[in-house]
Amino acid sequence: MKPSVGRVVHVPTDPAKNNGADIAPAVITRVWNDDCVNVRVLLDSDAVEWRTSVTYADAFDDDTNRHRWTWPPRV
Repeated sequence: MKPSVGRVVHVPTDPAKNNGADIAPAVITRVWNDDCVNVRVLLDSDAVEWRTSVTYADAFDDDTNRHRWTWPPRV
């Protein structure tokens, strides 16, 4: 899949800012290339979070880098 403005992706997040969850949805607001995008993170709280130049990762396994994104799993 190719990223485009308005698509929803997942990003790792601080559980303390996200009602205990370590993954949050984010909406792509700018596409730099197939791997790098800007996003607005939709936290389960009143916090507002924007991330710029986040890069694609297949998974977040043991990755503490908060500047990553991945596609939501297909169900």
